[in-house]
Amino acid sequence: MLDYLQGPIWESDPKTGKPETGTDAIDNDEELRRLNHEIQDIFDSYYEFDSHDQACWFNEDQQKADKDKMLTLLSRLTKRLDEINDGSYSIEDLETPRVSAL
Repeated sequence: MLDYLQGPIWESDPKTGKPETGTDAIDNDEELRRLNHEIQDIFDSYYEFDSHDQACWFNEDQQKADKDKMLTLLSRLTKRLDEINDGSYSIEDLETPRVSAL
């Protein structure tokens, strides 16, 4: 699932931007890294600081407006994971159902 400063592939070191899942096929794939950060950047943009009289406000309307874009990116990410899967991992997609329900 997405969280602030984490894309759908959770990283051990968000400062470097490099996934460190322990699975070389995932950790070393530049396309996955790019998609992961694109999704993360969009999700992070929903958080607004010192906005709406709150220290941190989540823009649900923008998240709903971006639904189709996010579903497309999540689909591309899952497809890439399937393409490079050498049998050393399984995919548990928790985010697509959540975004689909928006």
